[in-house]
Amino acid sequence: MDQQQYNIINDLRALMAYHHSIGIEEYPGQAMSFPLVERRVTSAGIASLPPPNQALTTGSERPDDIATEVNSCRNCELAAQRVMPVPGRGTAKARLLIVGGWLTTPELTGSSPDLIFGLEEDRMLARMLEAIHLDPAEVFVTNILKCGLPASCQPAASHIHCCLSYLQRQIVAIAPVLLCSMGIIATRALLDLPQSLSQLRGRCHLYRGLDGRQIPLIPTYHPSYLLQATEMKAETWKDLQLIEQKLAGKEQDSLFT
Repeated sequence: MDQQQYNIINDLRALMAYHHSIGIEEYPGQAMSFPLVERRVTSAGIASLPPPNQALTTGSERPDDIATEVNSCRNCELAAQRVMPVPGRGTAKARLLIVGGWLTTPELTGSSPDLIFGLEEDRMLARMLEAIHLDPAEVFVTNILKCGLPASCQPAASHIHCCLSYLQRQIVAIAPVLLCSMGIIATRALLDLPQSLSQLRGRCHLYRGLDGRQIPLIPTYHPSYLLQATEMKAETWKDLQLIEQKLAGKEQDSLFT
């Protein structure tokens, strides 16, 4: 398979995963339903296209496989501005999966490959997790966008839609007990709700994965916001305590929406 064919397959995977996430289960005419999609792409010379969601529904895909795709991704024009790929960091079977927006890197060189949210942001996140007695081995941290971008680059909604399938596949592969979205970008991408973050936080919501599994999701503020608005740390602490309670099995059903 040459690079052009690989890019076409990757584009189709991203598009169909996005369609599936917004409720499109089948196409009119001769197209077939999810998750089995076997189509011919004759213009690119591909004899057949393997079912892109097969690994998702069987749970056989690994986070490392997705990271390999992220590292060579050219699905949108952000790849030309990318400082470094940011597939995420953590254990492959994390109990808690944390999702932010994207990494902004102020300099084109010298950025640590381990950064997820940013230098100070990652330090704050580590303190937040320590405060609720979570071992790093229990957590996977990633972003909606898998590109680390310079501050001058402002992603659009189309970029989020293009990149969302990577995150959706990571959630299926890791199968966490709980999701935490940090910031309004991540929260709206996962829940597709119009309310503000202040209206959504403070309780559990349900995220439905590509495999049909429903996972509790707790929204909260992003560390980058807390570095600027320190007065919101008290509210964030309430969310962190809710995360701790949920992981311990003590969270009440009445807190769900």
